Amino acid sequence: MKISQKALDDHQIQFSVEVEAQTLESGLGISNRKIAQRVKIPGFRPGKAPYNVIEKQVGAQAIKDEALDIVLDDMYPRVIEEAGIKPYGPGTLEKVHEDKEPQVFEFRVPLSPEVKLGDYKVIRLPFEDKPLSAKDIENVLNNLREQNAVLQPVQRAAQEGDIAYILLSAERQTPKDGKTALLPERRYPVVIEKEDVDTKNEWPFPGFSRLLIGLKIGEEKTFPHTFSQDSEYEDLRGEASTFKLKVEEIKDRQLPDLDDSFAQSLGNYKNVSELRADIEKQLTENYKGQAEDEYENRIVEKIIADSEIKYPPQMLHHEIHHYIEDMGPDLAARGLDLETYLKSRQITHDQLEEEVSPRVEERLKKSLVIMEVSRQEKIEVPESEVQGLVEEKVKRLQQVLSAEDMRKLLAKDNLQGLVSRTLTEEVIRRTLARLRSIAQGQVTAEAKEINEIKEEKVTNE
Repeated sequence: MKISQKALDDHQIQFSVEVEAQTLESGLGISNRKIAQRVKIPGFRPGKAPYNVIEKQVGAQAIKDEALDIVLDDMYPRVIEEAGIKPYGPGTLEKVHEDKEPQVFEFRVPLSPEVKLGDYKVIRLPFEDKPLSAKDIENVLNNLREQNAVLQPVQRAAQEGDIAYILLSAERQTPKDGKTALLPERRYPVVIEKEDVDTKNEWPFPGFSRLLIGLKIGEEKTFPHTFSQDSEYEDLRGEASTFKLKVEEIKDRQLPDLDDSFAQSLGNYKNVSELRADIEKQLTENYKGQAEDEYENRIVEKIIADSEIKYPPQMLHHEIHHYIEDMGPDLAARGLDLETYLKSRQITHDQLEEEVSPRVEERLKKSLVIMEVSRQEKIEVPESEVQGLVEEKVKRLQQVLSAEDMRKLLAKDNLQGLVSRTLTEEVIRRTLARLRSIAQGQVTAEAKEINEIKEEKVTNE
């Protein structure tokens, strides 16, 4: 068996393997016997029918295809071992050159990811706290009042603060794939935001709700809109469209007074002061977590920029598949499944994969870099701590999952996966904590202090 290989740009290796005729003949013989065992042929006991009878029964190509599988199953591990590579996944047979003697098998093998880190230990970045203001607390209190507003139908024109229930549809001004429909007609509730409210994330576009001001029940409105080039909907950026709406119902929203009775209705609070104090405590914790997350992202992005990261396309495709699969619970919470979601956006599954690919690729690079840092820093979780971590995770999941989902999660087949994910999450957490310390110079300071203690001890001795 003669093997030649060629490294490809996408972190795969293409192999060309010459296979001797006697190897193929042996494979055909084994294939014939296997098929003879499976196929019932009148007049012959299982496995005893001659080759020409088997060939007549199932066809020469069926025997040949199984023979190729047999040869590959035997050949593939030896090729991998001889090449000394670490595959990411199974290889793919691309072509068999039957016109050559000996025959040549061509296949490509995806390689395991490789990460060559830059000198991450010299990274120094200032940590910036996210300050908490009185306005932040007021915003939470106002949101709580908004969530507990009392709705009353009204017959007047729509105004700020109302909820308008509308029929809404939209069409593209320029057909796409022969279709003009952009948004099929549906009924939507729309909160009419105040003028000073930030509406950059408003659906279907910023400032939409204020277009309803002054409209009465039964009134219709048609207007053009061109989506901005930085729209969060990537496939709609720059899209010229025409929207049509009809007001079906208007409800006035009466906000509750911010008094002790309101505070008591929200939980175990005696008065507004206690509610404010609890909000301040929670916001302080949240802001600290957000600041740490942003800081960690800056560090990891810096490491990525200074590192060489290689992975095969199969790995990215695998991560994209899981990313879309993980969209399921969020879509379900919005009353959608993936198929309905795709139809509502008028995109195919392939287009969705292409759309999410950049963010999945960024996430993949971050994951590979963090795990390589954990390896170099020898970040490990003692076995004695794993059980406690899993128990804590189970307690948290019990608060958000149904009893049926918990039973499935803790089933024997899934339990090991839970343990593995918990362990990985803890390794990542500890690795990011180490990177925070490095970027703030704390690891260097600790090492210097330890060395000074050692030197002092030696001197005293």
